[in-house]
Amino acid sequence: MLMRTIFLFFTCLFISTFKLLNAQSSQDSLQMGNYKMDIKIPHFVKLEIMTDSLVFSTEEDVVIHNKEKKLAWEYQSNEQVIRGHLFVGSQFSGRLHLDENADFDILDSLELINDEFYRFRVRHKEMSSLKFPHFTFRYKEEGKDLFRKYEIKLFPYTVTRANFYIEDDLYVGEQKKIEIISNNVKNLVLDGEWKSNDNFNYRLREESGEAFIYLEPKKVGNFDFSWEPKTKQPVLAENGTSTYRLDPIIQNVNVKDSRLKFLRTDRRYIVYERNKRDGIEIQIENNRFLELEKTYRIEDREEKGGALLAELFTQRRLSNDKVLCILRPYSTHRTREGYMYIKDGDRPVFITNFNIVPKAKIESLMIMREGSEWTQNTDVKPGEVIDVRLEGESLTKGRYIFEDLEDISADTLTRSDRVANFRLRVPTNISKRTIEIYDRAEKTGMSLQVKEHQRPRVLDFIYVNYGKGPKMANTLDQPILYSNTIRDVTFSFDRHKIDRGDRLFGRQFVKIKVRIEDKNRRLIEMRDLGVIEICPAESSPRHAFYRESGCQMDDLRLNSFLSRKTHSLEEWARIEIEIEHDKDRHGNEGYKQRIVIHNQRTTTFDVEVTFPAGLLIQRLGEGSIDPLGGISLAMLGQFTFYHPNEIQRERPFKIGGGFLAQNAFNFGTDEAINRDLGLIILGSVYPVRTGRKLSFPLYAGAGYFLQAGQFFFVVGPGIRVQF
Repeated sequence: MLMRTIFLFFTCLFISTFKLLNAQSSQDSLQMGNYKMDIKIPHFVKLEIMTDSLVFSTEEDVVIHNKEKKLAWEYQSNEQVIRGHLFVGSQFSGRLHLDENADFDILDSLELINDEFYRFRVRHKEMSSLKFPHFTFRYKEEGKDLFRKYEIKLFPYTVTRANFYIEDDLYVGEQKKIEIISNNVKNLVLDGEWKSNDNFNYRLREESGEAFIYLEPKKVGNFDFSWEPKTKQPVLAENGTSTYRLDPIIQNVNVKDSRLKFLRTDRRYIVYERNKRDGIEIQIENNRFLELEKTYRIEDREEKGGALLAELFTQRRLSNDKVLCILRPYSTHRTREGYMYIKDGDRPVFITNFNIVPKAKIESLMIMREGSEWTQNTDVKPGEVIDVRLEGESLTKGRYIFEDLEDISADTLTRSDRVANFRLRVPTNISKRTIEIYDRAEKTGMSLQVKEHQRPRVLDFIYVNYGKGPKMANTLDQPILYSNTIRDVTFSFDRHKIDRGDRLFGRQFVKIKVRIEDKNRRLIEMRDLGVIEICPAESSPRHAFYRESGCQMDDLRLNSFLSRKTHSLEEWARIEIEIEHDKDRHGNEGYKQRIVIHNQRTTTFDVEVTFPAGLLIQRLGEGSIDPLGGISLAMLGQFTFYHPNEIQRERPFKIGGGFLAQNAFNFGTDEAINRDLGLIILGSVYPVRTGRKLSFPLYAGAGYFLQAGQFFFVVGPGIRVQF
């Protein structure tokens, strides 16, 4: 019966071991051979992959991995650039495409070379991190509408070597940092977690692109430390198997006992609070020389007179071979600063090491907006994204919560004991005026103040109506020629435009100044309408938080501010309106718009006195022309004409009617001198060039001499004097 039981036991043990080995083999091993890849692209011949000096193809380098056929190829760089040649038969007349994916960037897309093969070039990203690499080709045969896809799975492998050397003796309880020498650090599995075996605690870390192993001996003696490196991508062995493990590295280590026994504590971090007398319960390793109900000093150096870091009072031994103690910290300490010495009076008896850190405390707070510098002004605005920097002590031990704000911080933001950076989004509909900062559930005493936006908005929410309907103020940047009577100028405000969605501007403060001049640019009146406050409308998500008292709700009419009304202005009077933000209330920023309205006229009527001279007068019914006489006098009511698209520019002609005193200034006594008074319609042509005091217009017209009782025609020059 005993022999049967033993036989059954070994049989079960053999079967379990065989299954375990078979499962491990199926996971890591490859089947090598002359396999053919079943490519469903019509007339496919083969795919070649070329690295710097190696060539791999679907005819010679296909392996079976995890029951799938894959193209095996060796890479040398973590961002390997490869060139591919896809060979198809001469009968293939369709279209081919290489699809993009997250594993690589396409440097050269598929291109047919010499009607022999399709060439492409790609650069892989983070080769050591690829999980399921592949190429996906899309193809469409001639005469068919749909593209078909085919995937060629890849099996990248590389040569990875790793080693490290321990040349010095190690000491119990002391961490030793040792560099791992490797040709491909990125392919090593370095998880940073502490592991333990019978004689050592150790962990593997990558720091700034280099690999390190941390060793902490647990016993005194001479031991072999063995580490079997693991890789992210496989290594292809000579026998055709793939493995994710390298050969074990074995180093002989001589571990010495420290001069003082190292006692570990169950807590690596102790929070030190000033003026707190209550101790902290901790557990420390038991030692037969550690006395109970005794107070030990913990100092920062072995010699006498070291700084007191804490006091340790031993209470009782526990069943887990620990001693329960009360620790009273008196100063801060970091493990990187060296060991802590447990002393009986001035005599050191043990060493230990743990962190005594101050309670997390925020000493200062600064914020930064996009495009701005850091500032201690803690005002934030709804809807904006801000960076917040906290400075203080032990900030890595705090868990900071910003009330009602969304934390969108990235992992790359700086976090240390002295500085902590956060990126936050202020909700558009935030209802609080003060945002408290909590460390877990406790207030830190720091806060942010929510202030409404008061950014200057483009002046498209102000409308000006001078008789042709409301016009946006920011569009009136050209002189306005208005030919009708300017009954009034009205300012209206579209409050719905100020805040739209997430684009918040808040209350707008604008100043309006008006200057009115006559056609000769002489000042008629000047008015300052003061600062006008316009609040966003109900459509704004922040409408409930704006103070509407003092906001301009109705339209403004310019005539209500003027003593000389706009409808009484003469022709070519000029209304100049200046609208600008009050920069004192908008952070020295704002927009400004200058609007000029001209009271345009196409014609004007006026009475003028002119002095025609040397007139040629043809009396009706007479064959001869009156001899040239002296200077005449004409008093005319004349129409002046203006260019329709220019400001107060007269046309070079006038038409009028009135009286003509022939030879009024000819004082000779000759009876041949004809003096008469006539009714006349006269047209005049003036020099095009303006601004001259003395000019010589030309006259032409017709009239009726009252004394002679004759109709006549007249043409000739004149003299025009302007003052």
